[in-house]
Amino acid sequence: MRDIAIKPSTVRMLLPGLNAVFPPGSALSPAQARDARLRRAAPPSAEPPPPKVVTVRMAKGGVGKTTLVGNLGAALAMMGHKILLIDGDPQASLTLLMGLDPWADGFSHIGELMHRAYRREPARLDEAVVPVWPGGHLDIIPADLSLTAADHWMMGAVSREYAFARLLRENAGFFARYDAVLVDTAPATSLLTNALMMASPEALAVAMLDGSSVKAMEVLEANIDEINAAIPGLGMGFHVVANGWHGSYSSYRKSLESLLRLYPGRINSTVLPWSAAFKRQIDPDDPLSSGTVMEREPSSDSAQAVAELARSLASRYAILLGGAVPSPLDFDSQAEAGEAA
Repeated sequence: MRDIAIKPSTVRMLLPGLNAVFPPGSALSPAQARDARLRRAAPPSAEPPPPKVVTVRMAKGGVGKTTLVGNLGAALAMMGHKILLIDGDPQASLTLLMGLDPWADGFSHIGELMHRAYRREPARLDEAVVPVWPGGHLDIIPADLSLTAADHWMMGAVSREYAFARLLRENAGFFARYDAVLVDTAPATSLLTNALMMASPEALAVAMLDGSSVKAMEVLEANIDEINAAIPGLGMGFHVVANGWHGSYSSYRKSLESLLRLYPGRINSTVLPWSAAFKRQIDPDDPLSSGTVMEREPSSDSAQAVAELARSLASRYAILLGGAVPSPLDFDSQAEAGEAA
């Protein structure tokens, strides 16, 4: 577990309205950001609602799914939310990004937890969750290569599409401690991937700005159409985050224009830039020192884009604070001037 101090400049990016609440130049912990936001928020509901589940998906690898999940989780946690990451990819890239060793013994991955719930055994979620930051602000259920075995038991399972949703439902009290659950998935379509998608009203797709990724969106759209056809009334949708923008290359501009034309109203207004900062997140010589751009390079343009995206998606998915509705003043830079006056 690693400690986290949020720099004042990062607070300004994520929650500009909080700048006047704390002494100038003071670093915050996620718990302090949460407490400050809760003082502004609407009263929480009597019963903690289930967390928002955001499943990140794409029909090809190398588009930045893991980078998005890790950085979005870090940004939301810096905003005071309590976030659970789930590594649903046997390659375990998200596990590594969080500074954990995917080859260590003792992990209980999401496939095993789903299998326990299917067999009507205790899921033992507390044993499976690994804290990344203190206080439950950023936790992870890691993965390793044995996650590939999930498809084997799921082949003979009744209602296998709902295995993940069942785990969430039957352990609602445990998951209620989180405001959102962010799920990284493998690029290949599989029984496990479909089950992870079924717990979300829409897939959050990541499309790199190149021709092959634009074409892969057609594969993902067909996958979602097939799921909707098989389950009448489901109505699963998708929302797209474009990644890898570089203004110097016309091919990137053309790919973005294609996405906007093909999927009007479904492309997030924030486009993640091509950035060497994202490439530096995992050190090949010391992989366990890995960390997100939000932690390692919070002053970068990449972190600024992630902050904008986090605010956008927190609003889109109505991510709460322990059941309380966040105040719009948190995001209002004018509120800072008013409070200071």
